[in-house]
Formats: sequence, structure tokens, C-alpha cells
Amino acid sequence: MDAPRYDRRSWSGDEIRARQKAGAPEIAPVIRTFATEQHGDFFARLPLAFVAGLDAAGRPVASLLRGAPGFIALAEPRRMEIAARFPECEPLTREMDEPFGVIGMDFAARRRNRVNGRIVVAESGRLTISVEEAFGNCPKYIAPRDLFSGEGDPGAWRVLPAVDAEARALIEGSDIFFVATRGADGIDMSHRGGPPGFVRLTPEGELAIPDFRGNNYFNTFGNLLHDPRAALLFVDFPRGRVLHLQGVARVDFSPVRSWSFAPENASLLMFETALGSASGVAP
Repeated sequence: MDAPRYDRRSWSGDEIRARQKAGAPEIAPVIRTFATEQHGDFFARLPLAFVAGLDAAGRPVASLLRGAPGFIALAEPRRMEIAARFPECEPLTREMDEPFGVIGMDFAARRRNRVNGRIVVAESGRLTISVEEAFGNCPKYIAPRDLFSGEGDPGAWRVLPAVDAEARALIEGSDIFFVATRGADGIDMSHRGGPPGFVRLTPEGELAIPDFRGNNYFNTFGNLLHDPRAALLFVDFPRGRVLHLQGVARVDFSPVRSWSFAPENASLLMFETALGSASGVAP
């Protein structure tokens, strides 16, 4: 095993437990405790960001923020500034010391980076995050697409009485979704991708989700072992629609690793314009 790196955080007990349950190999810590210059350059180019936090009941929430490129800035290694309005009726609480997670996606270059930390300033149209974790992920399962300008409309959430036909079609046609989970030390926003329809709705109304081989970090599954509550975000880029589901997940580590998600409530975020193009063919 590689020598310890003191600018990396150790794997959490839950991440180690998930890796062991999956029979995956041990790996050296890779998650930095600060953001690099590369992270700053990456986030500064993005018109969209997918974020995670908690609602008033302490459940994970997933959301989407838009802005002109540069609306996210990492001027210092341990400080992220986000200049964006949250959607109307946003359930994500924005209070001092609340955990907050961000994942940025460059679909054209098939790159993704994540930053997790805590809110230190919360003002109208502006958040400051104290960075505690910053790391990249491999390009697997990122289908290429173009993102459109994020200026203007922040969108508005509308609560759905149930997972209706429109929501089912969005889920079953998606080649990507985002998942917010809560661990012992904070919140995380991750990404899952696959061929269109890789997420299946069962007759019981649960989401059946395969787990494709990835980077063996086990951030999401580790968090779900700690707290099975999660939030999923499905995005219809061409139509400017985003489906948010809160519920409970269950991970099955054998014989074929997969997980399921039982939604407990749903809401739809609607924008006035498209968020991006339809995807290309997933690699």
C-alpha cells in the first residue's frame, strides 16, 4: 500500500465497511482536504452545479443551481463561493455550519469533480462553503452533451402527489441521475450513469438500480450504510425539467451488487428554458 498522504483524509469506517462487503480491494486515501487550482479552473467554467444539503427534518436534499460561468469560485483552497439564486420553494436549508456538497460535470470533456464542506455564509444569492473534501472521479458513465447558459431563471419546485406518468418516463428514459447521501461527517453529492433505461421502476414503485464498477471509493454506499435516507435527482436537459425524489435506499452487495430506492415524496423543478442538449452515446 502507498505511504500515507497527509493532505488526504482517511477513509471513513462506513466506506471501509462498504468496500469490504463488496469484496473490493483496499486503496490508499485519495480525497484531499482542500481544493486545488485545477478544481478552481474546472468549476469556474460551469453553467450548472448539482448540490446536496439537508432539509428541515435532516433528510438529504438534492438540487440544481445555475449561473453564468464563473458563478462558482474557489479563490482559496478551503473556500468556495457560489453566487446563485436557489429555486423557488427550495427545501434545502441554508444555515451556518450546515453540511453542503457540490458536484460539477463537464459533459463535453467527460470530467467530474466534487467538493464537500459546510456553509459559513448564507445570504440571498450567495453561499460561502468551507471546503473539507475535494476530489475528482473517473470519466466512466458520463454521456457527452452540451450545457446551455445558466443565466437568469432559477426555476421553481412543485410538489407532486405521487410518482406520476411524467416522472416515470423521466426516470426510465434517463442515462444519468444524481444522489445525495448523508454520512457521519457531512453530506455528499454523487453521480450515476448508464444506458438510457438503466434505472427500472418495479411494480411496487421502487427504483431498481444496478451498480456498475467504478473507482472503489464507496462514498455513496458507505453513507447509505450509515443512513439509508437519500435524495435522487433526474434531469431532463432538453425540456428543462428536474425530478427530485426523497426516500430510503437499500444496498444489496451480493451476488450481483445493486441497490433499490423507495421514494417517499417527489417534486418537479421547472425551468423556462432547456438546460442542455440530449446526450450522445454513453461510453
